[in-house]
Amino acid sequence: MFADCSLASNHQSYSNDILKAHAFELSYRAHSSVFNDSFYLVPQNSTRAAEGTLLKVERQTNTSAYTLAPNLSLSRFIYQSMTSNGTRVPVSGYILWPYIAQQYGSPNTLPMVVWAHGTSGVSAECAPSNIQNLWHHFQAPYNLALAGFVVVATDYAGLGVSQDNFGRKIIHEYANGPAQANDLFYSVPAARQAFPQLSEDYVVIGSSQGGGATWAFAEKLMRQPMKGHLGTVSLSPFTHLLYLPLTEQIWPLLLLFLTPTLRERYVDFAPGQIFSPEGIQALKTLENLNGCNTIAYQLNRPEYLKKDWQNSTFFRDFAGSTFNGGKELSGPMLVIQGGADPIIYPPSVDAALNATIQNFPKSHIEYWVFPGVTHAPAMYAGQPIYIDWIKARFARVPAASGYRRETPAQVRPAAAIQSEVNWFVQMMTEPWQMT
Repeated sequence: MFADCSLASNHQSYSNDILKAHAFELSYRAHSSVFNDSFYLVPQNSTRAAEGTLLKVERQTNTSAYTLAPNLSLSRFIYQSMTSNGTRVPVSGYILWPYIAQQYGSPNTLPMVVWAHGTSGVSAECAPSNIQNLWHHFQAPYNLALAGFVVVATDYAGLGVSQDNFGRKIIHEYANGPAQANDLFYSVPAARQAFPQLSEDYVVIGSSQGGGATWAFAEKLMRQPMKGHLGTVSLSPFTHLLYLPLTEQIWPLLLLFLTPTLRERYVDFAPGQIFSPEGIQALKTLENLNGCNTIAYQLNRPEYLKKDWQNSTFFRDFAGSTFNGGKELSGPMLVIQGGADPIIYPPSVDAALNATIQNFPKSHIEYWVFPGVTHAPAMYAGQPIYIDWIKARFARVPAASGYRRETPAQVRPAAAIQSEVNWFVQMMTEPWQMT
């Protein structure tokens, strides 16, 4: 199953784990592969289409290939976006429809929430639109739709659509907030072209990588306004690579995901500048298997990095040009952070918020910190807060002015709380599994 037998021999100590992870990633795809699904092929002559143009729409996606919550429905679409260097790029995404919609204003208008997903990987195969549970299931998109909102969700450039109509490979610019902000920005008019009943008003929400993307989106709107923005929700947001301690255990995984971006952005960058020989083999394993998060976590080993990797001028230049914080924001923003998050270091969020408030003291920011809550679980803990916050924005309730930090009161003691997910949403294969 390894594309290169030498890779398997170089990973004898845990190759079974990698193979199991690979089998798991294959099992949760909605369709066999984005490379075999004609939906992800870009229409001819689409290169010159303006940003925000709808390129393709699948109005009624076969939901039997997905593990959606009952009574929801799905569409997929492709639209034109823009990379961080200004190049037009086709991007795929999905639209998740509620059974009944919240009503704000016209009864024929459906309220739109724009969703930005967390890290799923950097291969084209890691697109949420081709994952049975849309990657985040009940963590956010399902519950947003069940609450009566239409969820417009980008895959991000490089995930899903793998090449443009000239056959050029599209690189996913991982952890590049401005690039992902473009993908969010241009998904809005494209979704409205496909479905004119979508509201002009919208709220943007995302988690982790997506939390950083929504933050960057709010910054982008100050330079390039777009009518209808009611507010931004950033859950466990990525802010600045240099704010993460060098002792963080997640660095090997982050750098495996960052490498394609660094190679594309800097002609003189070489993976050997940050990876040990074993790390180079790990990178090849990830790329040859078109691996996503599950495989990458099996390759998250500190010995794969050179001791002085953080001195890479390319890494530091990238980090310095893609950070969030200290810039003016459009509209109100809600930030939700787990106080025990081992991936997004809580002080990194504090630092970005403090820089923003210092530079722009009139910013409207509501910041909730959940003690004892880790990374992805913050999406569950924060749901009562952010769903009510979104409803209030659509209802035109004014957001609180200034900066406000809140700590919720826990109903039960920390020892009684289920701290991490110990389940996953899986396709039913036998009738008796139905409940």
